[in-house]
Amino acid sequence: MKTCLAIFAILAVTATSVIGAEPLPPEGCSRVKLFFVVPQDEPPADRQTMVNVGGMVLPIDSIRPISIFVDGKFTGHAMTSPYSSVQPGLHLQAGDREFEFKCDGFAPTKAKLTVLPNQCTQNLIVKMTKEAEENTAKLIDSARRSAASEKAKVEIAK
Repeated sequence: MKTCLAIFAILAVTATSVIGAEPLPPEGCSRVKLFFVVPQDEPPADRQTMVNVGGMVLPIDSIRPISIFVDGKFTGHAMTSPYSSVQPGLHLQAGDREFEFKCDGFAPTKAKLTVLPNQCTQNLIVKMTKEAEENTAKLIDSARRSAASEKAKVEIAK
């Protein structure tokens, strides 16, 4: 009787873990899970409209759709918020892939990933930056280059 109970318990645990698992990607593919990191604008207001996204209740003003492009082709949207995000999983053929992510208020972000052929799950963490932050970084870089060229001109003149 104890042996039967032990075997039943093992089968129940195995069946539960198999049922709850995501299906394997097709042969020669892998699953790429996307995780978005989005900066927080400001604390949510006390009385703000809330909405359910992927089982999370979030302030509606914080939710943004991110457009996903793989190898230059539009793949779909993901909903994200500074508080949580829906992590889409893409099944992709093995090989080098180029990702691009676009979202209103954020600078376009690009990433490269070599997708493995062994039906595994790969994680890609995408940090979205505000457009203003990127513009500031470009201005600083431009100013540094300008200063360096002016310094070179002064040294040539000496």
